[in-house]
Amino acid sequence: MARNLRKVIVKIPVEDRELDGVFNFPCEASWNGCAVILTHGAGGDMNYLHLEKLATHLASTGILCLRFTCRTRNFKYRIQCFTAVVEFLRNFEEFPINMCIIAGRSMGARVAAEVASNSSLTTNFVFGVACLSYPLHPPRKTSEIRVSSLLHLGLPALFISGRKDPYCRPDLMDTALNRMANDWKMHWVEGADHELKLRGRVNHELISDMCEWFVQWCQSVFMAER
Repeated sequence: MARNLRKVIVKIPVEDRELDGVFNFPCEASWNGCAVILTHGAGGDMNYLHLEKLATHLASTGILCLRFTCRTRNFKYRIQCFTAVVEFLRNFEEFPINMCIIAGRSMGARVAAEVASNSSLTTNFVFGVACLSYPLHPPRKTSEIRVSSLLHLGLPALFISGRKDPYCRPDLMDTALNRMANDWKMHWVEGADHELKLRGRVNHELISDMCEWFVQWCQSVFMAER
């Protein structure tokens, strides 16, 4: 398989079913052996705009990206599926990977954090977790804080959220971050909502900035492990 910038659709086995996935292969060899896994929120799929842009940007800088779709709101089952995708990538012989970052947006971010908090799944393969629009609590239910996965992370973590996200009140998120013992980086986007939109509209400059933040952070994690 030629290692240039292109997409390849794959089927990822999970027990008695298969998940739809797509590889964005890198166009250069500067980050050989490094990859990112991306997944979506509760109501989307792997073709969500932000994930497509991230995958393309990662591949353009030399980092392989694997996106996948898992259409269920069953949190435990999504953990099982994400774990299967990690193992699929770990055993992908055609493009050997030895360092991986797992990432997701919204519910997918919670799932990624939960997978990353389980050291038996991540030892010597997963080296970081990135969370887009982490849903710290349901809208208007700030007493239901979803923080257990974050507090048990032993890996570097990246967070990108809008300050007007009804799922992530900034002061509560700041409190959660300050309780974490691992290395983390937080990007607050002024005026952005849960979809990282500004005033209800997609902002392409913001998406470009998000891709830059994301890729630079991934590179820093991979560089530290080389």
